[in-house]
Amino acid sequence: MDKVVNNSPVSQFTVNMMGVEMLLCFALPIILLIWVILRYSKPKKGAVKVFFIGMGVFFLFAGVLEGPFRGIAKDFQHVPFLYALYGALLAAVFEEVGRYLGLKFINKRIPTKAATPETPFLYGLGHGGLEMILIGSLTMFSNFMFAMLINGGKVNEMLEKVPASSRSVLNTQVKQLMATTGWTISLSLMERLLALAVQIALSVVVWIIIMNRMRWFWLLLPIGLHAFIDFPAALTQVGALNGAVEEVLLVVQTILVLAFTYWFWRQNRQVMTRTAKTA
Repeated sequence: MDKVVNNSPVSQFTVNMMGVEMLLCFALPIILLIWVILRYSKPKKGAVKVFFIGMGVFFLFAGVLEGPFRGIAKDFQHVPFLYALYGALLAAVFEEVGRYLGLKFINKRIPTKAATPETPFLYGLGHGGLEMILIGSLTMFSNFMFAMLINGGKVNEMLEKVPASSRSVLNTQVKQLMATTGWTISLSLMERLLALAVQIALSVVVWIIIMNRMRWFWLLLPIGLHAFIDFPAALTQVGALNGAVEEVLLVVQTILVLAFTYWFWRQNRQVMTRTAKTA
């Protein structure tokens, strides 16, 4: 049987950072939701619905509908560029089509929130918030519990109870966790915060497209922005891009997407105001 020799415990700093990411990624979307509703939502009725519609759309399009197509990416693993391009476009198409349909649904079914400027922020909080909770909070909770087992000297006891078919995979995961540093977790938390900011920005872009009654092909804009963000991360997954370089690129990309979103809003706000008044 494979065993992990527990002579390299997970550092307390690493465990603490796991706890910080786990709690922050769960609490931040909810705290921001409450803050926006109390400070900016006029009217407040329907605001929570917008948030949960964002969550539901992410779950349906990214969690359910996109799933069957992810396996195709394995066919491109020997060509990193194609693998990254396919993965980035797959996520972008499903999420942005879902975002467009979700905001269109809000526009028709919750007319009091259709033209209010906090609507795309609330939707993006729901869409990106669920992503943040699933990836940043629940995944980190699993790592946190493994770290507790490792530091408690109970990891080998746990492996004995695992079916032999899963033991080697779990053993590898435990060894990777033992090598994880607190700074690695800090970068992971930064990624989740930047991802949430991008999800909100993309929601603003799609909302502008809907409010300005632009043609359907304008949806290629948020799809392109989304793929632009995801492409380097997909390259890193297949070892074609250094992780440190990817982190730097993510910061630069996020700044560019946020700056573009602000510019796009400035260019279209007068048209949106007129549209809102005639709606």
